[in-house]
Amino acid sequence: MKFIYTLFIALGLATSASSFADNGTVSVMINKQTYQFDRPIRLSSVLSIVADNGDWYWPAASAFNLTNPQAEREKAVVLSEIKMLLTKFDEDSETHKALQNLHEQVSLWTVSTRIDMPISYNRARLFFEDNPMFQEGEYWIRLNGRPDVVHFSGAVVKPGAYKHQSDTSVYSAVHTVKKAVDADRSHVYVIDPAGKIEEKGIAYWNLDFAQLMPGSQVYVPISSELFSNKLKQLNERVAALAVHRVLPQ
Repeated sequence: MKFIYTLFIALGLATSASSFADNGTVSVMINKQTYQFDRPIRLSSVLSIVADNGDWYWPAASAFNLTNPQAEREKAVVLSEIKMLLTKFDEDSETHKALQNLHEQVSLWTVSTRIDMPISYNRARLFFEDNPMFQEGEYWIRLNGRPDVVHFSGAVVKPGAYKHQSDTSVYSAVHTVKKAVDADRSHVYVIDPAGKIEEKGIAYWNLDFAQLMPGSQVYVPISSELFSNKLKQLNERVAALAVHRVLPQ
């Protein structure tokens, strides 16, 4: 079912991008509805179309540039790096198992190049710097209600969405999810709904009691080697790729 959902989203993105590709126009898909404009348009004007159509949770809203293939390219690079690292470890080792598991996860990710900007109707109306102009091209804005899950990936036994609990710290949330044998036990990467990445401590000596926002992602890294930074670099790259994930709604 997960593969079918991912395939459906991927095909939908490709179909949408090709269907509204008119030269000289700005095409913006808001959730599943496409709007076309014959000139550049500001974010506030786009959001005004749907601002009152739902109880939107703006901190989790996101925008993607459908004409920029950067995210797909980065996904291909990450998968290639994982395959290369798989050759460096014995097939019976815990690190090999963790890498194989990570390759399967990332292969199923649907990604699209995310635009680094806040999506908020009120902020766009009040602050010029938060009201950018959409130039000629194809874009996708995702809006939804307040999420009730946190998405776990990486060195965990069962990656996926877990129920978000209010007033839950990063430490508490991470320790409710069963981790792989070769998981890093000292820190995780938290990607908040706005796409900001932070490294958070989860060991007794570096505990971070910051709370998790609903809709966040938690990437549990594979434990790094003592005399090599290859796995650390891979973990950082996967966390950066997670910013561009199209998460299930």
